[in-house]
Amino acid sequence: MLPMRDTRQLLLDTAERLFYAHGYHAVGIDRIVAESGVSKMTLYKHFPSKDALIAAVLERRDAAFRAAMDAFVASFDSPWERLEAVFVWHERWFNEPTFNGCMFISAAAEYPAPDDPIHLAAKAHKEAIRKKIKEIVSPLTEESAAGRLAAQVLLLLEGAIVTALVLGEKDSPRSAWQATQTILAQSRPKTTAPTVSADSSTPRHDALS
Repeated sequence: MLPMRDTRQLLLDTAERLFYAHGYHAVGIDRIVAESGVSKMTLYKHFPSKDALIAAVLERRDAAFRAAMDAFVASFDSPWERLEAVFVWHERWFNEPTFNGCMFISAAAEYPAPDDPIHLAAKAHKEAIRKKIKEIVSPLTEESAAGRLAAQVLLLLEGAIVTALVLGEKDSPRSAWQATQTILAQSRPKTTAPTVSADSSTPRHDALS
C-alpha cells in the first residue's frame, strides 16, 4: 500500500494527465480510479468531490508552471532578455510532445460561471502571469504604462497559445515577441532594445530554439 502522500500524488498525476489530454467534463472519477489503481473510497478520502480534485490539480499546475517559467526568465540578466525569455519559454512549451493548450483556458471554458471556484482558479493563474510580466516590463517603460503593457503582453501570449494549439504554429511566440517590441518602442521605453549578434547568449529565439 502506498503512503497517503504518495497516493495523493498519484491521484493528482493521473488526474492532471487525463484532464489535460481530454478535458474536465469528459473524464470521470471512474476513469481516474481505473488508471491510477486507487480505490474510489481512497480517492474521496483525499478529495471530497471531483471539483475538489480539479481545484487541487489546477493549484499544483499553477505552481509548477510559474516556477518553471520564473526560473528560466531569472537565468538572464537584462530586462529585455528576461522579457524575451518569457516568449522563448512558451515556444519551448509549445514544442513539447504532450502540449495540448492551456489547462486554465480549458477550465474557464468548461466552468464559465465567473464565481465558480474552478473558473476563479483559472482567473487567478492568468492574473499571476500578468503580475509577473508587469514586474519584468517595469524597468523598460514609464511606471504609469507598466500595467497596460503587461496586459498587452499577456494578450499576445494568450493568442500565441491558441494559435499553437488550433493552427499548429508552434513558433507563434516569435510573432508575439515582434509585436511586443513594437508596442514597447511606441511607449517611450526607458531603455532601448539591445543590438544582438547572432552568437549572443541572450534568449533570442534563433539562438535558443
